Amino acid sequence: MKKYLNQFTFKNFWSLSVKNKIKFILSFTGLKKIIYNIIYFCLYPIFNNKSFFIRGLLFDLQKNYSKYIGLKNKNGERFIIFSNDNIISKDIFLRDEFDLIKLKKTLNFLKKKKKIENFFDIGANIGTICIPATKRQLVKSCKAVEPENRNFELLKTNITLNNLENKITPYNYALSNKNDQIVKMELAKNNSGDHRVKEEVKFNLRGEENRKLIDIKTKTFDSLFPNVNKENDLVWIDTQGHEAKILEGSKNVIKNKIPIVIEFWPYGLKRSGDWERIFQIIKNFNYYVDLSNSELQAHSINEKSLDDLKNGWDNEKKNKHSLFTDLILLQE
Repeated sequence: MKKYLNQFTFKNFWSLSVKNKIKFILSFTGLKKIIYNIIYFCLYPIFNNKSFFIRGLLFDLQKNYSKYIGLKNKNGERFIIFSNDNIISKDIFLRDEFDLIKLKKTLNFLKKKKKIENFFDIGANIGTICIPATKRQLVKSCKAVEPENRNFELLKTNITLNNLENKITPYNYALSNKNDQIVKMELAKNNSGDHRVKEEVKFNLRGEENRKLIDIKTKTFDSLFPNVNKENDLVWIDTQGHEAKILEGSKNVIKNKIPIVIEFWPYGLKRSGDWERIFQIIKNFNYYVDLSNSELQAHSINEKSLDDLKNGWDNEKKNKHSLFTDLILLQE
């Protein structure tokens, strides 16, 4: 059979295009494999270069060839990431992780009083925090909630790639203050971490009015996770200005004094009409800790400290980058 195939190929050789003739000759003579090995040998140092500049170029080059990039980081965690995501996916490609330092700081701060074992990752994206946190045994288990469908598919894939199906449970909902509602979500084009629930919009300063909209189903935290443990649980909420509404649907969490970390982004909170609302909710707690500080300190929550938290942020201006931080909210 092999002899027949070779004869058949040679018989039709002259009918091939120049490109296919070259391919045939390289393959038949074994030169193709040799050339591939030489190319691999030459490019291997480039692909394993630790320079952020070189790796940034490699990331940008791959946008033209595939929607996805597969990688294995120095800690052995495997990820499929988006080639067009210039923030989260690119940071993972360049630095092996995204925002995990904030979780480490939080766990280190809380360990004086609590041993965190169960992690609720609200706005889990593609598993950028919950996967390394579980894989490295920073926590024992995780509930990961991600509303956007493409993010959610990669979240499930990355959980499987890391053999964490028994430790991380994914949920495809948008947490909010109402149960089983259909809401709109604005999709960011080149930032998989900036998709936002659109319920009440006060202004658009970054071209949000041009974003594609999709329908998303809501759940409240309390309905999805009725059982929480104040000794071992940590709730992590990063939802681009939707944090106040999620906390309104998390009464059981607040009642049971579970520590909560929220992204505190004035632009997103003001745009969604939740700027004053978030401060009313924060009053349910006794202390807040600003994770952007090098030395973490618990601030008692009172009128003065809330005024300090309100002030000092940049003004909302068109196309201007706005500041943010992350807060640990604690009760006695």
